[in-house]
Amino acid sequence: MNSTIQSVSMNTAMTKFMESLKTKNMRKETVRGYNIDLTQLHDFLKKTSNGPVLVDEITASHLEQFVRSFQDRQCHGATINRKIYVASSFFKFAVRKRWITYNPTEEVEKVKVIHKERTFLLKEEVNAIINQIKHPVAEHIAIMMSNTGLRVKECTQLQMEHVDLENKVVHVINGKGGKNRDIPMNDDLVRIMKNYLANTRPKIQSLYFFCLKKTGCFSPSYFNELLKKATKEAGIKKDVTSHVLRHSFASRLVKTDAHVAVIQRLLGHADVRTTSIYMHTDSRDLQDAVNNINFL
Repeated sequence: MNSTIQSVSMNTAMTKFMESLKTKNMRKETVRGYNIDLTQLHDFLKKTSNGPVLVDEITASHLEQFVRSFQDRQCHGATINRKIYVASSFFKFAVRKRWITYNPTEEVEKVKVIHKERTFLLKEEVNAIINQIKHPVAEHIAIMMSNTGLRVKECTQLQMEHVDLENKVVHVINGKGGKNRDIPMNDDLVRIMKNYLANTRPKIQSLYFFCLKKTGCFSPSYFNELLKKATKEAGIKKDVTSHVLRHSFASRLVKTDAHVAVIQRLLGHADVRTTSIYMHTDSRDLQDAVNNINFL
């Protein structure tokens, strides 16, 4: 062992690494995700060792076995690659602290990610589901999401001051990645939301635009539960989650020939490559394309 290397347990190293993340102004959800991924790695390594896990004894082989354990469970490639990325960040930190001389993840290949076409809903399917949502507040959350492309967490965390019905704009504050963005509202959506405030929203003192009388807020998990129930009652045989409403919004934008940069901005994507995932086609798109080419 190199005399300049200080042997440190992974438990101690993880604690110091997590403390360092808190000084980087990371979102709590991101820090929590790092902790979960590293804890899974630590637990895996403890099972394969006879004693405490030392950082300088972790090899690329150990990490490859860790990756295979998730592949065996058929985890999505993107999820596994995130775990590799988190491990790499941890080992880079360990190198800087001189606990190890090199980053073992450099020898670990990322998993190939197979992108499946995402589920999306046609306009009539969205309307059918919304009509089956029995909870009036949840119904209006679905209307807002399908007409703005908001993420469910962004939508349920909207405060009263964030929804400007006079200027027809939704202000997303501290969205994914801690970024803000403004989303225009069409006239029909403004009308429906004005009616919601006047007749549907509980008459309570709550900061939140969408809320329950009992809690003063509306949880994303409860909304997803109601959405799945409504999908089943509408007779739609698709795996519909709140994110499918967002995807359907993006899909509609694509069909109206909106520029990819416009879609990217409305959805709040940092990378246009993420937006490109929504550029799917269905059988009718293919038929329309062929119908426009006729050499006969």
